[in-house]
This record gives sequence, C-alpha cells and structure tokens, in this order.
Amino acid sequence: MLDTKGEGRGRLRGYLLVGIASLLFGLNGNLARKLFDESVLTPLTLVEWRMLIGGACLLILLGVVQRGKVLPPPRSWGWLLALGLAMAAVTYSYFMAISRLPVAIALVIQFSTPAWLVLGGALWRRRWPALPVLGALLLAGSGLVLVTGAWQQRFLRLDPLGLFYAVLSILSFAAYLLLGRRIGRVLPALSATTWGAIIAALFWLFVQPPWRMPLASLQPSLWPALAAVGVLGMALPFLGELAALRYLDAGRVGIAAMLELVAGSAIAYVWLGEALTLDQLLGGLLVMLGVGLLHYEELRRQTGHSFPQPALPPASAEEGESGQPGRGGEGPRDLAVGQISEG
Repeated sequence: MLDTKGEGRGRLRGYLLVGIASLLFGLNGNLARKLFDESVLTPLTLVEWRMLIGGACLLILLGVVQRGKVLPPPRSWGWLLALGLAMAAVTYSYFMAISRLPVAIALVIQFSTPAWLVLGGALWRRRWPALPVLGALLLAGSGLVLVTGAWQQRFLRLDPLGLFYAVLSILSFAAYLLLGRRIGRVLPALSATTWGAIIAALFWLFVQPPWRMPLASLQPSLWPALAAVGVLGMALPFLGELAALRYLDAGRVGIAAMLELVAGSAIAYVWLGEALTLDQLLGGLLVMLGVGLLHYEELRRQTGHSFPQPALPPASAEEGESGQPGRGGEGPRDLAVGQISEG
C-alpha cells in the first residue's frame, strides 16, 4: 500500500516537472519572438547566448553531480560533436522560423518530427507501420495541412523563408533525436546535454565571434532577456525533463511534453496577440493526438503488447534485418518515439 502511494506521488512529481519544463519551453519561443520584433537581436546572436548561458549552468550542475569529473570518455567525443552541431542547427532553424512565422505554426511543424521519423523508419526497414502508427501519421499529416492552410490562399501569404526554416527544424530535430538516443548508450543525459550545448555554443562563436556581434545587441538593457533565454529557456526546462525521467519512463515524458505546444500557443495568444483560426486549432489538436498515439504505441511495444507489423515485400538478399544494405541493428523506428522535445 505504501509502495503504491509512493509510486503515485513519484508519477505526480514527474508530470509536474514535465509540465513546468513545457511551460518554460513555450515561454522561451515567445520571448525569442518578442526580442526579434522589438530589439536588434538576430536569431544567430540569440542562439549563441542561449547555448553559452544554458551550457554554463548545466556544466556547473554537472560538476556538482559528478564531483568535478565532468569530462566525457574519449570514445564519445565524435558523437558529442555531432550532437552539438545538431543542437546548434535545431535551435537556430527554430528561432529563424518563429522570427518569420507565428509561434504556434512553427511549433506545430517542428512538433510533427516524431511522426516523420516513424514514417522514415518504416521505409528504411521495408515494413508497414503498425495500425496505431499509421493512424498517428494520418493525424499528424492532416493536422499540418490544417495548420498551414496548404489548400487555401492563406498558405501563399506565409513567409516562404520561414516555412523553409520550419522544415529545416524538422530535419535537424530528427538528427538531434537520433544522435541523442545513440549517445545515450555511453553517457548520462545530463552530461550529453551539457556538452552538446557547449559544442553548439562554440560552433556559433566560431561562426560569429564576440567582436563581430552587433554592439547594439550587447547593451545592458538586453542582459535580463538574454539571461532568461539561457536559464529559463534552456537550462531549467532541460533539467526539469531530465529530473522527470527519474519518475516516469521516456514514453510518458514524451506524451506530457506535448503541453509545450499548448503552452506556446496560449502564451502567443495572450502575450503577442497571435490568434489561431478554428481550423488551425483543430490542426494543432490533430498533431498532438498523432504524436500522443505514437508515444502510447511505444509504451505498448515496451510492455510486449504492440500491434503486429506486417512485412513489405522482401528486400534484396544483400540487406540485413534493419533494411539497410549489408547491416543489421537499430533503424530509425526504434529511435523516433519516447523522446522529449528540444523546444
């Protein structure tokens, strides 16, 4: 009886942590949009400060947790470099997207990434997805059509460059998820996130060294906002989701993290006056249902109760079990769900 109560309190604590993290991620997107609209800050400068400040906070925490032993093993540096570049790309493309599109639309487009990863995994392995996964893909695809108004003239009024960066955010977010799962085999999540953020910050500092930053972007009046983006928009939400994984499995964290879409859209409506039409609201709901169904199916798969996946026509004899020529092992389907959002 005591164990059941303790487990219930632990789950409640986990959901509360994910909820706070999702709220902070949603706040981060809206704060960034406001900075782009009302200051001289560019997405490049903001992503530099976000990664520098957030990475420094996480490095301090890592030093406390690891008792000063913060350096990862040498064999992980290659994967960390790739993860850091993916984090740099996903944050920059997301900031570019929200600087040119409504925050809610950019969020919904990026939020559909797990669905497209699952579709790519099915093609990779030459297997039809399970029925719930097919339903999730249909829901997510329909939701994106509704959100962007792809069949209406309104779609032509959306900024083309903003849409390009939104699609780029899908690709870079997919790379981030895949690399994050891969490096998770050899490093704890806190260490991987910390060094990924530091590598991303160093990359952008190489692209835009401090002496090339616009002087107006370094004025003291912007320091509180930059600190908020780094601490509230990067370090704290990541810590919240990492802490939630102590009480919840990754699938449940992924489902709960969908609150970011709701939080980001609600904050954009109240703070920025970005109202969504009824069909866009319906589209966002469909994307959430689709991604939620993916995570639910992942939970069923982990407990051995997933739906069977019928095979497509056999591939060539040179292909291994994964559908990749000459290789076996994990394919993208194994890596796509049960992940948390970058935000």
